[in-house]
Amino acid sequence: MTVSVFARRRWLNLALLGLVGGLAALAWLESRQERLAGVPALLDLTPARIERISVERPGQADLAFKRSGGRWWMVAPESGLANPILLNPIMDLAGAHCPLRYAVTELDLKALQLDPPRLRLWLNDREIRFGATAPIDGRRYLQIDATVSLCPDRLYSLLTSAAASFRAPPIGSSAPSGARDQ
Repeated sequence: MTVSVFARRRWLNLALLGLVGGLAALAWLESRQERLAGVPALLDLTPARIERISVERPGQADLAFKRSGGRWWMVAPESGLANPILLNPIMDLAGAHCPLRYAVTELDLKALQLDPPRLRLWLNDREIRFGATAPIDGRRYLQIDATVSLCPDRLYSLLTSAAASFRAPPIGSSAPSGARDQ
């Protein structure tokens, strides 16, 4: 009889531990969302309003894309239909919320590899300069106008990949066609 009592208590304790862990995770997620809610987006630009994307990549061919007829086209260094799966995360950068921001006047831009930048990205006419990554957490320094933000490094490897990878897959493949319109 005592074995079943201990077994029930163990299961009850495990259930309570799971409940406490779930509540702690929920509280952490809500506090993170509240912290980011007060942080403005990097650019006041939605993906639906982006018509041109350009990337200046030192030591590599520059990239240029334009939206036409609801689809994205690569116009440099090659021309043809662009892969929307690769362009969507680039457009999403405009709405990123990066809470760590600094005035350009407070920083050594050369030390952060922002002068000159490692690469330049233009969403329409808005320039984003990519610098080095922070040694502690790997976030990347991004300069927009007179502000430098420290953001998760999700795009640099994509933006420095081979130009041909940005072309849409051949017709008849399983990739979706067209870019997201928001």
